[in-house]
Amino acid sequence: MKKYIGHLLLIVLIGLIGFPQIASAEETSERVIIGFENEIETTILEDSSHQLIHTYEPIDAISVSVEKDVLEELRANPKVKWVEKDRKVKATRQVRNWGFDATNTNASRDLQINGNGTKVAVIDTGINRDHPDLDVAGGANFVGDGTSYEDDNGHGTHVAGVINAQNNSYGTLGVAPAAKLYAVKSLDSEGIGNEADVIAGIQWAIEKDVDIINLSLTSPYSSTALKKMIDRAHAKGIFVVAASGNDKTGDGQLTEDVMYPGRYDNVISVGAVTEDLKKAKFSYQGKSLDFVAPGSQIYSTYIERNDSEYAYLSGTSMASPYVAGALALYKQLYPELSFDELEAVLMNNADDLGRPGRDDVYGDGLVQSPVSYFTDVENEDWFLNYVNDLTRKEWIQGYPDYTFRPQNKITRQEVVTLIGRSLDLDGTKRSTDYSDVNQYHYGSGFIDSATDKGIVEGFRDGTFRPDESMRRGDVALIIYRAFDIPTSNEHFFEDVNRDRYYSEAIHSLAKEGIINGYNGTEFRPEQPITRAEFATILSRTINPELRS
Repeated sequence: MKKYIGHLLLIVLIGLIGFPQIASAEETSERVIIGFENEIETTILEDSSHQLIHTYEPIDAISVSVEKDVLEELRANPKVKWVEKDRKVKATRQVRNWGFDATNTNASRDLQINGNGTKVAVIDTGINRDHPDLDVAGGANFVGDGTSYEDDNGHGTHVAGVINAQNNSYGTLGVAPAAKLYAVKSLDSEGIGNEADVIAGIQWAIEKDVDIINLSLTSPYSSTALKKMIDRAHAKGIFVVAASGNDKTGDGQLTEDVMYPGRYDNVISVGAVTEDLKKAKFSYQGKSLDFVAPGSQIYSTYIERNDSEYAYLSGTSMASPYVAGALALYKQLYPELSFDELEAVLMNNADDLGRPGRDDVYGDGLVQSPVSYFTDVENEDWFLNYVNDLTRKEWIQGYPDYTFRPQNKITRQEVVTLIGRSLDLDGTKRSTDYSDVNQYHYGSGFIDSATDKGIVEGFRDGTFRPDESMRRGDVALIIYRAFDIPTSNEHFFEDVNRDRYYSEAIHSLAKEGIINGYNGTEFRPEQPITRAEFATILSRTINPELRS
Protein backbone atom coordinates (compact mmCIF):
# COMPACT_ATOMS: atom_id res chain seq x y z
CA MET A 1 0.00 0.00 0.00
CA LYS A 2 1.27 3.46 -0.81
CA LYS A 3 2.44 5.49 2.20
CA TYR A 4 2.30 9.29 2.16
CA ILE A 5 4.48 11.49 4.33
CA GLY A 6 3.01 14.73 5.60
CA HIS A 7 4.97 17.34 7.60
CA LEU A 8 7.42 15.13 9.46
CA LEU A 9 9.44 16.76 12.24
CA LEU A 10 12.84 15.12 12.53
CA ILE A 11 14.74 15.75 15.78
CA VAL A 12 18.34 14.62 16.17
CA LEU A 13 19.50 14.37 19.79
CA ILE A 14 23.14 14.87 20.80
CA GLY A 15 23.78 13.53 24.28
CA LEU A 16 25.89 16.05 26.24
CA ILE A 17 26.28 16.20 30.01
CA GLY A 18 24.49 19.14 31.55
CA PHE A 19 21.96 19.67 28.77
CA PRO A 20 18.30 19.52 29.80
CA GLN A 21 16.27 16.49 28.69
CA ILE A 22 14.52 17.13 25.40
CA ALA A 23 11.20 15.44 24.66
CA SER A 24 11.38 13.05 21.73
CA ALA A 25 8.97 13.13 18.81
CA GLU A 26 7.56 9.83 20.06
CA GLU A 27 6.69 11.46 23.40
CA THR A 28 4.99 14.52 21.88
CA SER A 29 3.14 12.71 19.08
CA GLU A 30 0.66 9.89 19.03
CA ARG A 31 -0.51 7.38 16.44
CA VAL A 32 -4.28 7.52 15.94
CA ILE A 33 -6.91 6.28 13.53
CA ILE A 34 -9.33 8.92 12.21
CA GLY A 35 -12.71 8.10 10.73
CA PHE A 36 -14.52 10.69 8.58
CA GLU A 37 -18.20 11.52 8.28
CA ASN A 38 -18.43 11.30 4.49
CA GLU A 39 -15.05 10.99 2.79
CA ILE A 40 -11.38 11.18 3.71
CA GLU A 41 -10.30 14.79 4.22
CA THR A 42 -6.54 14.97 4.79
CA THR A 43 -6.72 18.75 4.47
CA ILE A 44 -7.69 18.94 8.15
CA LEU A 45 -4.06 18.02 8.97
CA GLU A 46 -2.36 20.65 6.79
CA ASP A 47 -1.58 22.97 9.68
CA SER A 48 -0.25 20.20 11.93
CA SER A 49 2.97 18.22 11.89
CA HIS A 50 1.92 14.70 11.01
CA GLN A 51 2.79 11.48 9.23
CA LEU A 52 0.11 9.74 7.17
CA ILE A 53 0.69 6.01 7.63
CA HIS A 54 -2.23 4.16 6.00
CA THR A 55 -5.32 5.10 4.02
CA TYR A 56 -8.46 2.96 4.36
CA GLU A 57 -10.75 4.07 1.55
CA PRO A 58 -13.37 1.31 2.09
CA ILE A 59 -14.16 2.63 5.59
CA ASP A 60 -13.32 6.36 5.03
CA ALA A 61 -10.49 6.37 7.55
CA ILE A 62 -6.75 6.98 7.87
CA SER A 63 -4.04 6.15 10.37
CA VAL A 64 -1.70 8.99 11.21
CA SER A 65 0.93 10.14 13.67
CA VAL A 66 0.09 13.64 14.97
CA GLU A 67 1.05 15.97 17.77
CA LYS A 68 -0.86 15.15 20.95
CA ASP A 69 -1.96 18.74 21.49
CA VAL A 70 -4.10 18.76 18.32
CA LEU A 71 -6.13 15.64 19.14
CA GLU A 72 -8.98 17.49 20.83
CA GLU A 73 -9.18 19.88 17.91
CA LEU A 74 -9.41 16.94 15.52
CA ARG A 75 -12.17 15.29 17.55
CA ALA A 76 -14.17 18.53 17.43
CA ASN A 77 -13.81 18.90 13.65
CA PRO A 78 -17.25 18.43 11.97
CA LYS A 79 -15.62 16.40 9.18
CA VAL A 80 -14.36 13.82 11.70
CA LYS A 81 -16.62 11.02 12.87
CA TRP A 82 -14.24 9.43 15.37
CA VAL A 83 -10.64 9.42 16.56
CA GLU A 84 -9.14 6.49 18.42
CA LYS A 85 -5.72 5.46 19.63
CA ASP A 86 -3.72 3.16 17.37
CA ARG A 87 -3.22 0.65 20.17
CA LYS A 88 -0.57 -2.03 20.29
CA VAL A 89 -1.53 -5.62 19.56
CA LYS A 90 0.72 -8.53 20.23
CA ALA A 91 1.23 -12.11 19.12
CA THR A 92 -0.47 -14.58 21.45
CA ARG A 93 1.95 -17.36 22.26
CA GLN A 94 3.69 -19.23 25.04
CA VAL A 95 6.94 -20.86 23.99
CA ARG A 96 7.25 -24.24 25.08
CA ASN A 97 1.67 -32.60 16.45
CA TRP A 98 -0.83 -34.26 18.24
CA GLY A 99 -3.31 -31.66 16.91
CA PHE A 100 -3.50 -33.40 13.53
CA ASP A 101 -5.21 -36.43 15.05
CA ALA A 102 -7.31 -34.44 17.50
CA THR A 103 -8.90 -32.45 14.67
CA ASN A 104 -9.44 -35.57 12.52
CA THR A 105 -7.34 -34.11 9.72
CA ASN A 106 -6.15 -37.60 8.79
CA ALA A 107 -9.69 -38.32 7.61
CA SER A 108 -9.49 -35.34 5.26
CA ARG A 109 -6.28 -36.74 3.82
CA ASP A 110 -8.16 -39.98 3.07
CA LEU A 111 -10.75 -37.90 1.22
CA GLN A 112 -7.92 -36.25 -0.74
CA ILE A 113 -9.01 -32.85 0.58
CA ASN A 114 -6.06 -30.48 1.13
CA GLY A 115 -7.29 -26.91 0.73
CA ASN A 116 -6.63 -26.72 -2.99
CA GLY A 117 -8.15 -23.63 -4.59
CA THR A 118 -8.37 -21.59 -1.39
CA LYS A 119 -6.34 -18.56 -0.31
CA VAL A 120 -5.30 -17.91 3.30
CA ALA A 121 -3.67 -14.73 4.60
CA VAL A 122 -1.68 -14.90 7.84
CA ILE A 123 -1.50 -11.41 9.37
CA ASP A 124 1.36 -11.72 11.82
CA THR A 125 5.12 -11.21 12.09
CA GLY A 126 5.67 -12.31 8.49
CA ILE A 127 6.68 -15.74 7.22
CA ASN A 128 10.05 -17.34 6.59
CA ARG A 129 9.82 -17.27 2.80
CA ASP A 130 12.75 -19.66 2.32
CA HIS A 131 11.48 -22.33 4.68
CA PRO A 132 11.64 -25.64 2.79
CA ASP A 133 8.37 -26.82 4.35
CA LEU A 134 6.26 -23.79 3.35
CA ASP A 135 4.94 -22.54 0.02
CA VAL A 136 4.38 -18.78 0.28
CA ALA A 137 2.42 -17.38 -2.67
CA GLY A 138 3.09 -13.72 -1.85
CA GLY A 139 2.70 -11.08 0.79
CA ALA A 140 3.09 -7.50 1.98
CA ASN A 141 4.78 -5.56 4.76
CA PHE A 142 3.06 -2.85 6.81
CA VAL A 143 5.68 -2.44 9.54
CA GLY A 144 7.85 0.65 9.18
CA ASP A 145 9.09 1.64 5.74
CA GLY A 146 10.34 -1.75 4.57
CA THR A 147 8.85 -3.93 1.87
CA SER A 148 10.01 -7.37 2.98
CA TYR A 149 7.50 -9.64 4.69
CA GLU A 150 10.28 -11.89 5.98
CA ASP A 151 9.65 -13.13 9.52
CA ASP A 152 12.16 -11.81 12.07
CA ASN A 153 10.31 -13.20 15.09
CA GLY A 154 9.20 -16.76 14.32
CA HIS A 155 5.60 -16.50 15.44
CA GLY A 156 4.10 -15.93 11.99
CA THR A 157 6.10 -18.79 10.49
CA HIS A 158 4.89 -21.14 13.21
CA VAL A 159 1.26 -20.13 12.64
CA ALA A 160 1.73 -20.54 8.88
CA GLY A 161 3.08 -24.07 9.31
CA VAL A 162 -0.03 -25.22 11.18
CA ILE A 163 -2.00 -24.24 8.09
CA ASN A 164 0.36 -24.88 5.21
CA ALA A 165 3.36 -27.12 6.07
CA GLN A 166 3.85 -29.17 2.94
CA ASN A 167 3.08 -32.83 2.37
CA ASN A 168 6.62 -34.13 2.01
CA SER A 169 8.99 -36.50 3.76
CA TYR A 170 10.26 -34.16 6.49
CA GLY A 171 9.26 -31.60 9.06
CA THR A 172 5.57 -31.44 9.81
CA LEU A 173 2.29 -31.37 7.87
CA GLY A 174 -0.21 -28.53 7.78
CA VAL A 175 -3.96 -28.85 7.87
CA ALA A 176 -4.33 -27.40 4.35
CA PRO A 177 -0.99 -27.79 2.56
CA ALA A 178 -2.41 -27.03 -0.90
CA ALA A 179 -3.97 -23.70 0.12
CA LYS A 180 -2.30 -20.58 -1.27
CA LEU A 181 -0.51 -18.94 1.65
CA TYR A 182 -0.02 -15.18 1.91
CA ALA A 183 2.26 -13.48 4.43
CA VAL A 184 1.07 -10.14 5.78
CA LYS A 185 3.65 -8.58 8.10
CA SER A 186 1.86 -6.32 10.58
CA LEU A 187 3.84 -7.18 13.74
CA ASP A 188 7.50 -6.45 14.40
CA SER A 189 10.42 -8.57 15.57
CA GLU A 190 9.06 -8.47 19.14
CA GLY A 191 5.65 -9.75 18.04
CA ILE A 192 4.10 -6.33 18.66
CA GLY A 193 2.45 -3.97 16.21
CA ASN A 194 -0.05 -1.20 15.76
CA GLU A 195 -3.70 -1.78 15.05
CA ALA A 196 -3.33 0.53 12.06
CA ASP A 197 -0.87 -1.90 10.47
CA VAL A 198 -3.19 -4.84 11.14
CA ILE A 199 -6.09 -2.93 9.57
CA ALA A 200 -3.92 -2.18 6.55
CA GLY A 201 -3.05 -5.87 6.34
CA ILE A 202 -6.73 -6.84 6.35
CA GLN A 203 -7.42 -4.27 3.64
CA TRP A 204 -4.59 -5.76 1.54
CA ALA A 205 -6.03 -9.26 2.04
CA ILE A 206 -9.47 -8.05 0.93
CA GLU A 207 -7.93 -6.57 -2.22
CA LYS A 208 -6.19 -9.90 -2.88
CA ASP A 209 -9.58 -11.63 -2.64
CA VAL A 210 -8.43 -14.18 -0.07
CA ASP A 211 -10.89 -16.67 1.42
CA ILE A 212 -9.61 -16.75 4.99
CA ILE A 213 -7.68 -14.37 7.24
CA ASN A 214 -5.90 -15.67 10.34
CA LEU A 215 -5.27 -13.22 13.19
CA SER A 216 -3.21 -14.89 15.91
CA LEU A 217 -2.99 -11.60 17.75
CA THR A 218 -4.99 -9.90 20.48
CA SER A 219 -5.79 -6.63 22.19
CA PRO A 220 -7.90 -5.93 25.30
CA TYR A 221 -9.37 -2.88 23.55
CA SER A 222 -12.03 -2.53 20.90
CA SER A 223 -11.29 -0.50 17.79
CA THR A 224 -13.90 1.11 15.57
CA ALA A 225 -11.58 1.05 12.58
CA LEU A 226 -10.54 -2.57 13.08
CA LYS A 227 -14.14 -3.67 13.48
CA LYS A 228 -15.20 -1.76 10.37
CA MET A 229 -12.45 -3.37 8.27
CA ILE A 230 -13.32 -6.82 9.58
CA ASP A 231 -16.97 -6.18 8.78
CA ARG A 232 -15.84 -5.18 5.31
CA ALA A 233 -14.00 -8.48 4.93
CA HIS A 234 -17.08 -10.35 6.16
CA ALA A 235 -19.26 -8.54 3.61
CA LYS A 236 -16.87 -9.79 0.92
CA GLY A 237 -17.37 -13.37 2.11
CA ILE A 238 -13.98 -13.64 3.81
CA PHE A 239 -13.65 -15.69 6.98
CA VAL A 240 -11.71 -13.98 9.75
CA VAL A 241 -10.36 -16.31 12.44
CA ALA A 242 -8.72 -14.98 15.61
CA ALA A 243 -7.10 -16.25 18.80
CA SER A 244 -9.14 -15.82 21.98
CA GLY A 245 -6.15 -14.60 24.01
CA ASN A 246 -3.64 -15.88 26.56
CA ASP A 247 -3.29 -15.38 30.30
CA LYS A 248 0.46 -15.80 30.73
CA THR A 249 0.48 -15.13 34.45
CA GLY A 250 -1.98 -17.82 35.49
CA ASP A 251 -3.82 -15.23 37.61
CA GLY A 252 -6.94 -15.24 35.45
CA GLN A 253 -7.87 -13.42 32.28
CA LEU A 254 -8.10 -9.65 32.28
CA THR A 255 -11.52 -9.43 30.65
CA GLU A 256 -14.83 -11.21 31.15
CA ASP A 257 -14.92 -12.26 27.52
CA VAL A 258 -12.29 -13.20 24.92
CA MET A 259 -9.85 -10.57 23.66
CA TYR A 260 -10.37 -8.43 20.55
CA PRO A 261 -10.66 -8.93 17.63
CA GLY A 262 -11.98 -12.39 18.54
CA ARG A 263 -14.88 -10.79 20.39
CA TYR A 264 -16.43 -9.27 17.27
CA ASP A 265 -19.51 -10.96 15.79
CA ASN A 266 -17.96 -11.40 12.35
CA VAL A 267 -14.85 -13.13 13.70
CA ILE A 268 -14.51 -16.83 14.54
CA SER A 269 -12.86 -16.86 17.96
CA VAL A 270 -10.67 -19.83 18.92
CA GLY A 271 -9.46 -20.98 22.34
CA ALA A 272 -6.85 -23.67 23.08
CA VAL A 273 -7.02 -27.19 24.50
CA THR A 274 -4.28 -29.51 25.70
CA GLU A 275 -3.53 -32.99 24.44
CA ASP A 276 -6.03 -34.50 26.90
CA LEU A 277 -8.68 -32.20 25.33
CA LYS A 278 -9.01 -30.00 28.40
CA LYS A 279 -8.99 -26.21 28.26
CA ALA A 280 -5.45 -24.89 28.38
CA LYS A 281 -4.96 -22.86 31.57
CA PHE A 282 -3.80 -19.85 29.59
CA SER A 283 -6.74 -19.85 27.14
CA TYR A 284 -9.21 -16.98 27.36
CA GLN A 285 -12.87 -17.96 27.47
CA GLY A 286 -16.22 -16.18 27.35
CA LYS A 287 -19.56 -15.87 25.60
CA SER A 288 -17.91 -14.85 22.31
CA LEU A 289 -15.77 -18.01 22.09
CA ASP A 290 -16.75 -20.06 19.04
CA PHE A 291 -14.43 -23.08 19.01
CA VAL A 292 -11.36 -24.59 20.59
CA ALA A 293 -8.43 -26.26 18.86
CA PRO A 294 -5.05 -27.77 19.78
CA GLY A 295 -2.83 -25.10 21.36
CA SER A 296 -0.38 -26.81 23.69
CA GLN A 297 3.11 -27.88 22.60
CA ILE A 298 2.39 -27.62 18.88
CA TYR A 299 5.26 -28.56 16.59
CA SER A 300 5.49 -26.40 13.50
CA THR A 301 7.75 -24.44 11.18
CA TYR A 302 9.93 -21.63 12.57
CA ILE A 303 12.76 -19.28 11.69
CA GLU A 304 16.23 -20.83 11.90
CA ARG A 305 17.35 -21.25 15.49
CA ASN A 306 19.92 -23.65 16.93
CA ASP A 307 20.34 -25.30 13.53
CA SER A 308 16.61 -26.07 13.33
CA GLU A 309 13.72 -24.48 11.46
CA TYR A 310 11.03 -26.06 13.65
CA ALA A 311 9.83 -25.39 17.18
CA TYR A 312 7.24 -26.30 19.81
CA LEU A 313 5.02 -23.37 20.81
CA SER A 314 1.89 -23.08 22.93
CA GLY A 315 -0.92 -20.55 22.89
CA THR A 316 -4.26 -19.70 21.39
CA SER A 317 -2.15 -18.40 18.48
CA MET A 318 -1.48 -22.02 17.62
CA ALA A 319 -5.17 -22.96 17.95
CA SER A 320 -6.47 -20.29 15.58
CA PRO A 321 -4.68 -21.60 12.46
CA TYR A 322 -6.16 -25.07 13.02
CA VAL A 323 -9.57 -23.52 12.47
CA ALA A 324 -8.31 -21.43 9.54
CA GLY A 325 -6.88 -24.60 7.97
CA ALA A 326 -10.08 -26.58 8.57
CA LEU A 327 -12.07 -23.77 6.96
CA ALA A 328 -9.83 -24.02 3.89
CA LEU A 329 -10.72 -27.71 3.64
CA TYR A 330 -14.44 -27.04 3.99
CA LYS A 331 -14.21 -24.18 1.52
CA GLN A 332 -12.63 -26.55 -1.01
CA LEU A 333 -15.41 -29.09 -0.44
CA TYR A 334 -18.32 -26.65 -0.38
CA PRO A 335 -17.24 -23.57 -2.36
CA GLU A 336 -20.73 -22.14 -2.71
CA LEU A 337 -21.71 -22.15 0.97
CA SER A 338 -22.03 -18.80 2.71
CA PHE A 339 -20.22 -17.69 5.87
CA ASP A 340 -23.18 -18.68 8.06
CA GLU A 341 -23.65 -22.01 6.29
CA LEU A 342 -19.99 -22.98 6.58
CA GLU A 343 -19.87 -21.88 10.20
CA ALA A 344 -22.92 -24.10 10.81
CA VAL A 345 -21.07 -27.04 9.23
CA LEU A 346 -18.10 -26.36 11.53
CA MET A 347 -20.45 -26.24 14.50
CA ASN A 348 -22.30 -29.44 13.59
CA ASN A 349 -19.06 -31.35 13.08
CA ALA A 350 -17.27 -30.02 16.16
CA ASP A 351 -16.49 -32.45 18.98
CA ASP A 352 -18.58 -31.23 21.91
CA LEU A 353 -16.42 -30.84 25.01
CA GLY A 354 -17.37 -29.86 28.55
CA ARG A 355 -21.06 -29.67 29.36
CA PRO A 356 -23.45 -30.58 26.51
CA GLY A 357 -23.98 -27.83 23.97
CA ARG A 358 -22.31 -24.47 23.56
CA ASP A 359 -20.55 -23.04 26.60
CA ASP A 360 -18.12 -20.26 27.51
CA VAL A 361 -15.20 -22.65 28.04
CA TYR A 362 -15.20 -24.63 24.79
CA GLY A 363 -17.62 -22.69 22.58
CA ASP A 364 -19.26 -25.12 20.17
CA GLY A 365 -16.45 -27.60 20.72
CA LEU A 366 -13.18 -28.88 19.29
CA VAL A 367 -13.00 -28.07 15.59
CA GLN A 368 -12.89 -31.06 13.26
CA SER A 369 -11.64 -31.27 9.69
CA PRO A 370 -14.02 -32.76 7.12
CA VAL A 371 -14.58 -36.49 7.50
CA SER A 372 -17.13 -36.75 4.70
CA TYR A 373 -17.82 -35.32 1.27
CA PHE A 374 -21.33 -34.36 2.37
CA THR A 375 -22.67 -31.99 5.00
CA ASP A 376 -25.19 -34.54 6.32
CA VAL A 377 -22.81 -37.51 6.68
CA GLU A 378 -21.00 -37.23 10.00
CA ASN A 379 -18.17 -38.98 11.80
CA GLU A 380 -20.41 -41.14 13.98
CA ASP A 381 -22.55 -42.44 11.09
CA TRP A 382 -22.16 -46.19 10.58
CA PHE A 383 -22.19 -45.78 6.79
CA LEU A 384 -19.52 -43.05 6.65
CA ASN A 385 -16.65 -45.16 5.26
CA TYR A 386 -18.82 -46.81 2.62
CA VAL A 387 -20.27 -43.55 1.31
CA ASN A 388 -16.79 -41.99 1.25
CA ASP A 389 -15.42 -45.01 -0.61
CA LEU A 390 -17.94 -44.81 -3.44
CA THR A 391 -17.74 -41.02 -3.64
CA ARG A 392 -13.95 -41.15 -3.90
CA LYS A 393 -14.38 -43.57 -6.80
CA GLU A 394 -16.84 -41.06 -8.34
CA TRP A 395 -19.56 -43.69 -8.55
CA ILE A 396 -22.04 -41.87 -6.34
CA GLN A 397 -22.85 -38.20 -6.09
CA GLY A 398 -24.75 -35.99 -3.72
CA TYR A 399 -27.24 -33.22 -4.30
CA PRO A 400 -26.48 -29.63 -5.36
CA ASP A 401 -26.70 -28.47 -1.73
CA TYR A 402 -23.79 -30.79 -0.79
CA THR A 403 -26.04 -33.30 1.00
CA PHE A 404 -26.18 -37.06 0.47
CA ARG A 405 -29.59 -37.62 2.10
CA PRO A 406 -28.62 -41.06 3.37
CA GLN A 407 -32.09 -42.06 4.57
CA ASN A 408 -33.78 -41.32 1.24
CA LYS A 409 -35.04 -44.34 -0.66
CA ILE A 410 -33.01 -45.25 -3.73
CA THR A 411 -34.69 -45.97 -7.06
CA ARG A 412 -34.26 -48.91 -9.39
CA GLN A 413 -32.63 -46.67 -12.00
CA GLU A 414 -30.14 -45.30 -9.45
CA VAL A 415 -29.18 -48.80 -8.27
CA VAL A 416 -28.49 -50.07 -11.77
CA THR A 417 -26.57 -46.90 -12.66
CA LEU A 418 -24.25 -47.26 -9.66
CA ILE A 419 -23.66 -50.95 -10.30
CA GLY A 420 -23.08 -50.18 -13.99
CA ARG A 421 -20.42 -47.61 -13.10
CA SER A 422 -18.66 -50.02 -10.76
CA LEU A 423 -18.59 -52.70 -13.49
CA ASP A 424 -17.62 -50.20 -16.20
CA LEU A 425 -20.65 -51.08 -18.30
CA ASP A 426 -21.64 -49.01 -21.32
CA GLY A 427 -23.77 -46.21 -19.92
CA THR A 428 -24.41 -44.34 -23.16
CA LYS A 429 -28.02 -43.15 -23.06
CA ARG A 430 -30.18 -44.98 -25.59
CA SER A 431 -33.54 -46.58 -26.26
CA THR A 432 -34.31 -49.88 -24.51
CA ASP A 433 -36.80 -52.71 -24.82
CA TYR A 434 -38.66 -51.40 -21.77
CA SER A 435 -41.71 -49.29 -22.56
CA ASP A 436 -40.95 -46.83 -19.75
CA VAL A 437 -37.17 -46.37 -20.31
CA ASN A 438 -36.10 -44.27 -23.31
CA GLN A 439 -32.96 -42.47 -24.40
CA TYR A 440 -33.80 -39.48 -22.18
CA HIS A 441 -33.47 -41.44 -18.94
CA TYR A 442 -30.01 -40.85 -17.41
CA GLY A 443 -29.71 -44.54 -16.55
CA SER A 444 -31.03 -45.95 -19.82
CA GLY A 445 -27.63 -47.12 -21.07
CA PHE A 446 -26.76 -48.92 -17.84
CA ILE A 447 -30.23 -50.46 -17.64
CA ASP A 448 -29.88 -51.78 -21.20
CA SER A 449 -26.34 -53.10 -20.60
CA ALA A 450 -27.28 -54.75 -17.30
CA THR A 451 -30.30 -56.39 -18.93
CA ASP A 452 -28.16 -57.82 -21.75
CA LYS A 453 -25.83 -59.36 -19.16
CA GLY A 454 -28.69 -60.92 -17.21
CA ILE A 455 -28.07 -58.77 -14.14
CA VAL A 456 -31.53 -57.18 -14.10
CA GLU A 457 -34.91 -57.84 -15.63
CA GLY A 458 -38.15 -55.96 -15.86
CA PHE A 459 -41.75 -56.76 -15.00
CA ARG A 460 -44.19 -58.93 -16.90
CA ASP A 461 -45.95 -55.90 -18.38
CA GLY A 462 -42.74 -54.89 -20.20
CA THR A 463 -41.83 -52.06 -17.86
CA PHE A 464 -38.76 -51.50 -15.74
CA ARG A 465 -40.29 -48.87 -13.41
CA PRO A 466 -37.04 -46.85 -13.17
CA ASP A 467 -38.28 -44.36 -10.58
CA GLU A 468 -39.80 -46.93 -8.25
CA SER A 469 -38.02 -47.60 -4.94
CA MET A 470 -35.79 -50.68 -4.96
CA ARG A 471 -36.46 -53.31 -2.29
CA ARG A 472 -33.74 -54.86 -0.16
CA GLY A 473 -34.36 -58.34 -1.50
CA ASP A 474 -34.09 -57.19 -5.11
CA VAL A 475 -30.81 -55.38 -4.38
CA ALA A 476 -29.36 -58.57 -2.94
CA LEU A 477 -30.36 -60.48 -6.07
CA ILE A 478 -28.83 -57.91 -8.43
CA ILE A 479 -25.56 -57.79 -6.47
CA TYR A 480 -25.47 -61.60 -6.38
CA ARG A 481 -25.80 -61.78 -10.16
CA ALA A 482 -23.58 -58.82 -11.04
CA PHE A 483 -20.54 -59.84 -8.99
CA ASP A 484 -20.72 -63.66 -9.15
CA ILE A 485 -21.02 -64.08 -5.38
CA PRO A 486 -20.32 -67.70 -4.27
CA THR A 487 -23.52 -69.59 -3.48
CA SER A 488 -24.31 -70.57 0.10
CA ASN A 489 -27.07 -72.88 1.39
CA GLU A 490 -26.85 -71.58 4.95
CA HIS A 491 -29.94 -69.86 6.34
CA PHE A 492 -29.31 -66.60 8.22
CA PHE A 493 -32.61 -64.72 8.45
CA GLU A 494 -35.94 -65.96 9.81
CA ASP A 495 -38.00 -63.62 7.62
CA VAL A 496 -36.47 -64.80 4.31
CA ASN A 497 -38.42 -67.83 3.07
CA ARG A 498 -36.39 -70.41 1.19
CA ASP A 499 -38.88 -70.48 -1.67
CA ARG A 500 -38.56 -66.76 -2.46
CA TYR A 501 -36.64 -65.79 -5.62
CA TYR A 502 -34.14 -63.71 -3.67
CA SER A 503 -33.52 -66.20 -0.84
CA GLU A 504 -30.33 -67.76 -2.22
CA ALA A 505 -28.88 -64.35 -3.03
CA ILE A 506 -29.59 -62.92 0.42
CA HIS A 507 -28.05 -65.81 2.31
CA SER A 508 -25.05 -65.95 -0.02
CA LEU A 509 -24.31 -62.26 0.58
CA ALA A 510 -24.74 -62.76 4.31
CA LYS A 511 -22.26 -65.64 4.24
CA GLU A 512 -19.69 -63.32 2.60
CA GLY A 513 -20.23 -60.58 5.21
CA ILE A 514 -21.66 -58.20 2.62
CA ILE A 515 -25.06 -57.70 4.24
CA ASN A 516 -26.36 -57.60 7.80
CA GLY A 517 -29.85 -57.95 9.13
CA TYR A 518 -31.82 -56.34 11.91
CA ASN A 519 -31.50 -57.73 15.43
CA GLY A 520 -29.45 -60.59 14.01
CA THR A 521 -32.53 -62.46 12.70
CA GLU A 522 -34.39 -60.23 10.21
CA PHE A 523 -33.45 -58.94 6.78
CA ARG A 524 -36.80 -57.33 5.83
CA PRO A 525 -36.47 -58.13 2.12
CA GLU A 526 -39.65 -56.32 1.05
CA GLN A 527 -38.59 -53.05 2.67
CA PRO A 528 -37.31 -50.25 0.38
CA ILE A 529 -33.56 -49.81 0.65
CA THR A 530 -32.03 -46.46 1.58
CA ARG A 531 -29.15 -44.69 -0.12
CA ALA A 532 -26.93 -45.37 2.90
CA GLU A 533 -27.80 -49.07 2.97
CA PHE A 534 -27.14 -49.53 -0.73
CA ALA A 535 -23.83 -47.66 -0.58
CA THR A 536 -22.77 -49.96 2.25
CA ILE A 537 -23.66 -53.14 0.35
CA LEU A 538 -21.97 -52.04 -2.89
CA SER A 539 -18.82 -50.85 -1.09
CA ARG A 540 -18.52 -54.10 0.88
CA THR A 541 -19.03 -56.11 -2.29
CA ILE A 542 -16.15 -54.40 -4.05
CA ASN A 543 -13.87 -54.09 -1.01
CA PRO A 544 -13.61 -57.31 1.02
CA GLU A 545 -11.54 -55.48 3.66
CA LEU A 546 -14.63 -53.42 4.54
CA ARG A 547 -16.84 -56.41 5.18
CA SER A 548 -18.08 -57.23 8.66
